[in-house]
Amino acid sequence: MTTLWIVLLLWAGVSLALDPDKSFHHYVRNTWSIEQGLPQISGLAIAQDRTGYLWVGTQAGLARFDGIRFTAFDPESAPGLRGMYIHDLLVDPRNRVWVATYRGVSVYEDGHFRALPVVGGEGDRGLDTTDLVAMPSGEIMVAAPDGVYRATETRLERLHGLPRPATSLHVRGDTLWVGSHGRVYRIGTDGIQVLPLPEGDDDTVVTQLLDAHGRLWAGTTAGLFFREHDRWQRYEGDEKLASSPVEAMYEDRDGNLWVGLVDDLARLRAGRVVEVVRSDATGTAVRAIFEDREGNLWLGTQWEGVTRLWNGWTRRYSQFEGLVDPVLWSVARGPEGRLWVGTNNGLSVMRDGRFEQVVAGADLPHPNAYTLLPERDAVWIGTRRGVAVLRDGQLEIPAQLAPMRSAQINGIVRDSRGALWFATTQGLYRLTRDGLQGFGTAHGLRDARVRLVHETRDGRLLVASHAGLFEFEADRLRPVGAEAGLRPDLDITAIHELPDGRLLVGALSEEIFLFDGQAWHGFDKSSGLPVNSPFFMTHDEAGYLWVAGIRGVHRLVLQDMADYAAGRISHVRGEMLLNERGDRRGGQKGFCCNGAGNAKGFVHQGELWLPTRDGVVAMRTDGIVKNATAPRTLIERVRVGELWRPADPSADWRLPPDQRDLGFEFTVLSLQDPKSVELRYRLVGYDADWRRLEDPTRRSVNYTNLPPGAYVFEAQGSNNADTWSQAPAQIGFRIQPHFHETPLFYWLLAGLLGSLAWAGYRRQMRLHLRQRQALELLVSQRTEALEVANHRLEEASQTDPLTGLRNRRYLATQIPADIAYYDRETVRRGAPDEVMVFALIDIDHFKAINDNHGHQAGDRVLQQMAQVLTQMVRTGDYIARWGGEEFLVVFRPMPNRHLPMLGDRICQAVAGHRFDVGTGEPLQVTCSVGFIECPLFRDARGGLGWEQMIELADRALYVVKAHGRNGWAAYRARADTDLGQLQQALRGDPGQLHGAGRLDLLASPHLLAARDAGKP
Repeated sequence: MTTLWIVLLLWAGVSLALDPDKSFHHYVRNTWSIEQGLPQISGLAIAQDRTGYLWVGTQAGLARFDGIRFTAFDPESAPGLRGMYIHDLLVDPRNRVWVATYRGVSVYEDGHFRALPVVGGEGDRGLDTTDLVAMPSGEIMVAAPDGVYRATETRLERLHGLPRPATSLHVRGDTLWVGSHGRVYRIGTDGIQVLPLPEGDDDTVVTQLLDAHGRLWAGTTAGLFFREHDRWQRYEGDEKLASSPVEAMYEDRDGNLWVGLVDDLARLRAGRVVEVVRSDATGTAVRAIFEDREGNLWLGTQWEGVTRLWNGWTRRYSQFEGLVDPVLWSVARGPEGRLWVGTNNGLSVMRDGRFEQVVAGADLPHPNAYTLLPERDAVWIGTRRGVAVLRDGQLEIPAQLAPMRSAQINGIVRDSRGALWFATTQGLYRLTRDGLQGFGTAHGLRDARVRLVHETRDGRLLVASHAGLFEFEADRLRPVGAEAGLRPDLDITAIHELPDGRLLVGALSEEIFLFDGQAWHGFDKSSGLPVNSPFFMTHDEAGYLWVAGIRGVHRLVLQDMADYAAGRISHVRGEMLLNERGDRRGGQKGFCCNGAGNAKGFVHQGELWLPTRDGVVAMRTDGIVKNATAPRTLIERVRVGELWRPADPSADWRLPPDQRDLGFEFTVLSLQDPKSVELRYRLVGYDADWRRLEDPTRRSVNYTNLPPGAYVFEAQGSNNADTWSQAPAQIGFRIQPHFHETPLFYWLLAGLLGSLAWAGYRRQMRLHLRQRQALELLVSQRTEALEVANHRLEEASQTDPLTGLRNRRYLATQIPADIAYYDRETVRRGAPDEVMVFALIDIDHFKAINDNHGHQAGDRVLQQMAQVLTQMVRTGDYIARWGGEEFLVVFRPMPNRHLPMLGDRICQAVAGHRFDVGTGEPLQVTCSVGFIECPLFRDARGGLGWEQMIELADRALYVVKAHGRNGWAAYRARADTDLGQLQQALRGDPGQLHGAGRLDLLASPHLLAARDAGKP
């Protein structure tokens, strides 16, 4: 058997090994065989080299495994491999892999196998080598039929000739122990000593030698022996171990001594048998045992390939523990501490680690024990067709519960007052001394189907239904949470109360909601929650929320939920720990939970217990131990053109100019959960940043048509716990340029171009006159086009992009010119009663439109408002969007007596328009209008600037807004209006304009009435 003391010494303490307190079937197991690329179904020898590759010897060759793919070697594909039947493997400190085969020894070094010839051998005579060990000096010892050989760099030479075959080797200090037929040889500096097996075992073959538990053990073809009091003694701790052939032995880092028998696998601790694995394909016919640096235990078997075992973080109690039906619907812990489970076919209880069926499914109203409530004197059993009670070993179906006989019972709870509550598909029921009473849609439920009942610490009774959350009060069911953000259409599947009183509810829609005392906050996939419908929720002292559902078990940080609700973070940290489908980054694969309701899980002494489709799964909330071993990333091969080359950094990687297409094969050596590793890569000199490999099982990338230059390809990987390799793997190369890509070519090209340029210049001079004329014509055409473009740009800068109306910039240049023009026309035509009119129009309650219907609806209202106003103006009038929801209309001169009609007309046109905002129902919108006439004065008292005129219109608009909206108002100068006082009033309170009698106010009748009603 291979001695791996050097490798173990290097890796000791790097990672946790298998939990010694777990039974074998609780470990997470994965198996690889021919279908996955193993050369043959047998695994006869296992070792791991210093880079992290796992090597497996079979009956049909050798395989190297990186967790995803096997690379197979046999004498045909690797001529240096001596034989295809592999007996043993050994990795030395120089990372050489020594291979003992049935035809001799080979060594794998620097990517190649080298066969070692036998000194004094006859040609190519095969030497059946069975075991390899390394001495403290570094010498490699080999077991062979005629004695012990020493393997050097180039050959095998016999060191100790023995009268009987050497079948196994072991090193103790400087002493070599050699197993043989009926005896063990001890070879030291004082010579060879014969240590015979007990009388009667002269033909027994010693196949294994190992130090463990303070003893030297010998595995033989006639059972297990140990050395004590200077003699061999048969191990009598187990009948099988005492007599069955031993095929493999190994001591792991936790002190478990694993012994592979012909059919079974035994585990010993402190010299005592703690477990014998029988009738398990994984533990049957084990021929090789090995523990890798991540703490995984590997078993090579005769018939089932190789299996990897690792701790995981669950224990599963199912048919192995005597469960009749592995499909469970409910679990509950009774007052006496016993575990009760409701199965697909009855009720069972666990006693002394074994399940015992206490009620058969045929005896229940329905075989499915869907929910449970164990009490001191009874166990209440809710089925899919009513309720049964187990009292003193007798099953009863109470007549008083007959109204529930056709209902599925989802939950049974006894409240603090002693009443018994039943959550059913036909409503909520309460059982008291006064009898059974039902509550359904007539009592406030929107849907009679009730999932579960929960009594809070302060005595409130919460009821989860298919249509929301309710609270039971005074024989009524009151909806909970709608006013605080909890959707009423939720199918509530779980309720949990935190110690500080905060509530959590889970929904079938794969959401969780947190009530922080003020509002409900929702969490789903978009906020970082793993996809899962919660059937059970709880918390632990470490600050995690644990959620179990049909997709598995996940946890998230409770503080993250509070921070997310407060807006401090955008995602919560959720991680899947048990996953039904074995998704990548989904944690341990395994069946999980069934059905929503009460008795769908519980926590006891920090351990989570849940019903699944394969028995009860138990998970310690403080037992999630991540893989802390940093993996190593390797570049294995490089494809140049169509030829693959080993990724040897010392090779010449100057590539010819026509080799522009390259491929790279690389890997990350983490064996615990290789499908969940991360791989990233980059080509330094080409890629700006790291690229992520989307499929970690592909592990190859291609680059095509690379330009000449120097590059370095880098790859880096992490294990399943995001522990990254300490440094990226690298390989550098240079692509040589073609002649036309060299500096010399560019100098020659520059000279040629210079000559051509001189010849062109001479020719150009001859054609200069004609080209100048053509150029002048072209410049003229381009100048004209530029002027047109500038005009269009000016038009765009003076146009509102949303409504298509003019904007303020346009008004700043247009209004002064219009005022001057119309002043001249008024004098010329002698029409003193004609005035220009500025109308400032504001949409009423526009903010409410945005708040209730969204900003897109608000934009549509603004666009349609522009259309309404456009239909009202004459030629020569113009409309501008003044800002936000305000519009300014400039009317060309009109008789000032038409002002009231104009105001009424604008208000009626807007109020009568049906504004379509895309919601199905048109909106009715009103507006407020502020007018001002220009000129304001009819004599020579001076005037106001146009900006001040619009400010007066805005003041008039303020009056409309302040007295009811949906109307118009205008200020008109009086004979005694003083310009200076008016300008001062514009800088003060809006009420001063008419409060002191400086201006007259014209307005809609209802606005004047509202204003007058408000006067003292």
